[in-house]
Amino acid sequence: MKSKIVTNLSDSFHPYPKTLQKNKNIAEKTAEIKKKSKKQARLERDRDKDLIKKGKCDYCGRYFNKLDPHEVYGGSNRTRSIKNKFVALLCRNCHDDNKVIKELKIKYQKEYEKEHTREEFIKLVGKSYIKGWHRTALILYERRKQCGKR
Repeated sequence: MKSKIVTNLSDSFHPYPKTLQKNKNIAEKTAEIKKKSKKQARLERDRDKDLIKKGKCDYCGRYFNKLDPHEVYGGSNRTRSIKNKFVALLCRNCHDDNKVIKELKIKYQKEYEKEHTREEFIKLVGKSYIKGWHRTALILYERRKQCGKR
């Protein structure tokens, strides 16, 4: 029996341990900034056409030369906020305040619920910001509805 002699060590020899290489690749991937899609950029342009960028802040009422458009329900709900006009013009102080943002979420939910139901809002945004309602409550409600129980 002849043994096989390995001459190419490039596949089997790593100067860094594998765990360090994986972390290096992750760091390189996360450093890249995700570009906006054409659809998202068009939505933002259309949103900005209707907005006046100077005037009174929607929350505190003080006059400013520069107001920031704020999508009340951000993250994955950003496009839904733009389409449903859940956008407030805020001054920089109000825009950075988490208490203001929470109050705006409740305010816009109440405005939406004047014409729609709370279940429709939860299906749209994912949860209710008014106390007492959670996403799990909606899931349980739908399960009972499917079973014929109320």
